[in-house]
Amino acid sequence: MSGIPNHLHHQAVTWTLGLLLALPVSVVPGAVYAIDGAATPGASVAAAQDAAAHASGITSGDSPACMRCHWMETMAYRDRDTQEIVNLSIDRDAYERSVHRELGCRDCHGRGYKHYPHRTNSADEALQCVQCHEQHQGDERHHPPKLDAFAIQYQNSVHAEQDLESFSCFSCHNPHEFRPLPNDTPVPQVVAANNNLCLDCHTELRSPVPRGHEWLPRPQQHWASVRCIDCHTPVAGRDLYAPSHELLGAGDSNQNCVECHSQGGQLLAQLYVHRAAQEREQEGFFAHALYNDAYVIGMSRSPLIDLIGLAVVGLMVLGIAAHGYGRYLAHKKTRPSEQEAA
Repeated sequence: MSGIPNHLHHQAVTWTLGLLLALPVSVVPGAVYAIDGAATPGASVAAAQDAAAHASGITSGDSPACMRCHWMETMAYRDRDTQEIVNLSIDRDAYERSVHRELGCRDCHGRGYKHYPHRTNSADEALQCVQCHEQHQGDERHHPPKLDAFAIQYQNSVHAEQDLESFSCFSCHNPHEFRPLPNDTPVPQVVAANNNLCLDCHTELRSPVPRGHEWLPRPQQHWASVRCIDCHTPVAGRDLYAPSHELLGAGDSNQNCVECHSQGGQLLAQLYVHRAAQEREQEGFFAHALYNDAYVIGMSRSPLIDLIGLAVVGLMVLGIAAHGYGRYLAHKKTRPSEQEAA
């Protein structure tokens, strides 16, 4: 600390101790701790007013007390049973874009989090998406969608049949970041987002010859063009606007190529329903019918070849029309000569 005036040295030490004493620390077994991101003294009033104007669940009420720790990327602990690192960090930007952005921490986590350090069993809350949505059906502020049908479908899914105690809604959907894809999302992005939910757990399927899919040609190209749920959910009774949560095992899943590679195939109706509607609206019904390529998954169409094909067809039509017009003119010339001869 040489070269620093004594009064500044003393002030820096005092300020640092003040930050350390003011910062709540969550003591969790095996935690990876970090002291970071404390509020900078003297923050501008304008910034504070701007934050208040855009306040959400994690920036209002007593949620900021939680976020002082949980916004840090290093907030995590090692699970004693699995020895895996469990991330306790909340991405504030992702939360602001999520469907739960209006909810504060205590709206879901209401037990055992008031005091520091937290009890080790605080995280054992049996949080249930379906029950929470049922309880808030009459809430004029939030209007959450009903999830009863998803719960019934899940009970018949392969995940529930295998009795995976650790498997729940949160295994696939992060409640702090969940946001349904907009209807105008390009199909490749929809496929990637949906399949990553499956492939994050079923990592073995990323191999060149994934086990159980030996019958499927070019599996990685299929992973990029077709969602897993398009084949691993029942075709009967599908809701075109809500993916089924009744996941089928390998033996019950579709393995019929024609169900995808045909214009009447049912498997892809759900995936392309929004795209088909957009094409009809933007290009017209006949253009959509002419250019529709949804029934041939992963094909590489060449716009130049399409234009050449249309030009050939157009020239054929013009040729037939020109031939017919020539025949008409020839017939018209022969009629006067026939009349004179008569």
